[in-house]
Amino acid sequence: MIPDSFFYQIFESLPRQGPGCSGATRKAWSFLPPIHKNAAVLDIGCGSGTQTRELASLTPGTIVAVDNHQPFLDTLVEKAGRDGTGWRIKTICASMDALPFEKGRFDLIWSEGAIFIIGFENGLKTWKPFLKKGGFMVVSDADWFEHNPPQELLQWWEKEGYVPASEDEMKERVNRAGLRLIATYRLPEAGWWDNYYVPMLARIAELKKTRGADPTCAAILDSLEEEAEMYRKYKRYYGYTFFVMQKV
Repeated sequence: MIPDSFFYQIFESLPRQGPGCSGATRKAWSFLPPIHKNAAVLDIGCGSGTQTRELASLTPGTIVAVDNHQPFLDTLVEKAGRDGTGWRIKTICASMDALPFEKGRFDLIWSEGAIFIIGFENGLKTWKPFLKKGGFMVVSDADWFEHNPPQELLQWWEKEGYVPASEDEMKERVNRAGLRLIATYRLPEAGWWDNYYVPMLARIAELKKTRGADPTCAAILDSLEEEAEMYRKYKRYYGYTFFVMQKV
């Protein structure tokens, strides 16, 4: 388990805290029907809010961005202020499994690469009550693209404590959560490599100079390098899929 302080030392300066890209955010958005101009949007597990700011460029509505680490939210507020969208974005420091909202408040719930923290199906069921009737939910999560992944890759995921399901199984979980699946979209490779692993590996190289002598920190940095190497070797077998859904 990464100690919180060192985790944040690694990730606070990165443009994203997980795989993603603005093009994929826009593409996932394109599967939604027109969202009315006064829409209330909730971005859960927003991190430093790169996708939150992209959402603000796609809708004139209001966005509530939630994360449990205040410095990420501070970064979002600063950057959104520079974008001129800060007045439409409200940040709340809260846990995704204890959201402080009334039921039926939001037209759209969005979450990129964060729902794994509480589990895909559990997250859908936990967040669904906060949607208005007929509201939409868009989340991305890891899943298998091909059956029978290599043993080395499967063992790595098991060591990480989170084994993906197939896309078909994920679709079944959407159904069990009582949501209607509108579309799916796979995050392109650039969302993993160019926008996440390249800056993360550069940050790891920096930290190895200052923290590499600490065995705990060194093990964490090595683990993150291994994660990037797993993706480089086995990206055909897994990735993130966006699930675009509606509350019926």
